[in-house]
Amino acid sequence: MIQGVIFDADGTLLDSMPYWDASVISMVTSMGVTPEKGLTEILTPMSMTEGAEYLIKRYGLTISADEIVAEENRRAEKFYETKVSLKKGVSDLLKLLYNNGIRLAVATATDKYLIDKALKKTGILSYFDAVLSCGDIGQGKSSPTIFYKACEIMKTEPQFTVVTDDSLTAITTAKKYGFKTAAVYDDMQKKFWNEMCSLGDLLIPSEFDKDIFKEFFMND
Repeated sequence: MIQGVIFDADGTLLDSMPYWDASVISMVTSMGVTPEKGLTEILTPMSMTEGAEYLIKRYGLTISADEIVAEENRRAEKFYETKVSLKKGVSDLLKLLYNNGIRLAVATATDKYLIDKALKKTGILSYFDAVLSCGDIGQGKSSPTIFYKACEIMKTEPQFTVVTDDSLTAITTAKKYGFKTAAVYDDMQKKFWNEMCSLGDLLIPSEFDKDIFKEFFMND
């Protein structure tokens, strides 16, 4: 029986990846370098600090990681406070899970205070036992640490907990360490979709369908 669900934020709960793609490219370009193709895809599973360190090493930047993160956050605040929206079906799904006693958490690579703003703006913050950021945990989603921490707070066991994410890295990690997995399609990660399908116990190819989740839970 499923005890809990851990949701990614950007690209999973939130329809925000087009913003991040444009913002990252704009920021890197403003530093006088040409971003490589697929840069957003590379940075997605990393914590913001890990991503900043990647940019410094990859492009030989003289700015510090803290300064890069601060600039990313400055650019993102208004978007999360006023413009971000949920992916289709998210609100109904969360209500269904919450009303059926399923514990819920968010595990995100974005800094927590930004995601808190987004969850408040979209009206879903109250559903979650925890909102965890890779930056606070100190590791990205190539490590299971953030997922284990979410289980600890929700008081669920990994084998009865579903990691729901649009990142191949996150789904691969979750599968490796004994979690159930729900692979979410997002255009920014579409080249990885076939591989994610091979790892997902549940597939979300477009909008969230609460009936698919209900069937998955009932048949588990």
